[in-house]
Amino acid sequence: MNTAQYKETLCSIYGKTIAIVYIFEGDEAEGYKHYEIWKSDVISSWMFAVEELHCMPLIMDMRTFVQKAMNNTLPYIDYVINLNNGTLNISVLGVVPSICNFLNIPCIPCDTTTIVCGENKKISNIIANYAGLNIPKELTETMMDGIIRPIGLGSSLGVKKIGNMIVDKDDNFLYQEFIKGCDITTPLLYNPLTSKLEVLPGVLYFPNEFDANWFLGEEQKRYHSGYSKKIAMLSPEASEKYISLAYEMGINTYCRIDARLKCDDVNDLYSILQGVIPLERLYFLEINPMPTIKANINFHTSLDGLTEQNPLYACYDAYKELVQNASHTGFILSNAIISYL
Repeated sequence: MNTAQYKETLCSIYGKTIAIVYIFEGDEAEGYKHYEIWKSDVISSWMFAVEELHCMPLIMDMRTFVQKAMNNTLPYIDYVINLNNGTLNISVLGVVPSICNFLNIPCIPCDTTTIVCGENKKISNIIANYAGLNIPKELTETMMDGIIRPIGLGSSLGVKKIGNMIVDKDDNFLYQEFIKGCDITTPLLYNPLTSKLEVLPGVLYFPNEFDANWFLGEEQKRYHSGYSKKIAMLSPEASEKYISLAYEMGINTYCRIDARLKCDDVNDLYSILQGVIPLERLYFLEINPMPTIKANINFHTSLDGLTEQNPLYACYDAYKELVQNASHTGFILSNAIISYL
């Protein structure tokens, strides 16, 4: 669509009812245990985004949403934002989108199949390999210099580098070759002007004291320590493969892809960053079909790095012209909604 059509479509969203379904920390159901819960900063970011679009937010916890859905007592809802994340049981992550599918309500950002396949790292690695991305070699329990990643956890929980240790195979973990270099995360977002997903600038984790053996572990992720962030651009070939993977996963709204940027030392890294990052340097780690969206988080950092060369730049420019006090989350939400139209 052209810019005029985009603005007309954006106006058509006004007045919609958008439910924000979140996690109530006091829910102690046995199968509903979490390793992470999105709190008020995330919930409020989405709430303000809904109001920014002149829509009506309907906020409720997951159990209430399910009960009302099954009892046919939900008010009319146009869209649901699913904030049920971080459960230890991957299957439980599919509750909200499954109910939405049952009721024929679009669920943002994705459906149950996408969540389960994306959150299970074994499955997502297989699909990424099929889509043409480099995958770290899977190791046996007798091979050294690897890294262990839990199949279903996020926030770098349980990620451990193994040196000269011998580990027992465990179906709950991936045991892969450690790729020397840096961690890089790259968001993807639907672009109404091109009617397809686009790759946003990558966010590179640059170690304070560069060491090709450094990685974003649990402690570094929790305390945001040991690194600074730099914007990096992917090559057209790498971007094409990322988009292909997202579509293979059934993603049409937004997501984030984490990878290792392979390099030997700091000089090698600086040489790579002089241009765009080639596909052969990137090794897929995981895809996040439900990335955290709030201020000062990677998705927002990436949007801050948009340049006129990125196709989403013109779209965001048009959004800011039309929407007063436009926010990153509002832009992401509007694009996700339009992807369903």
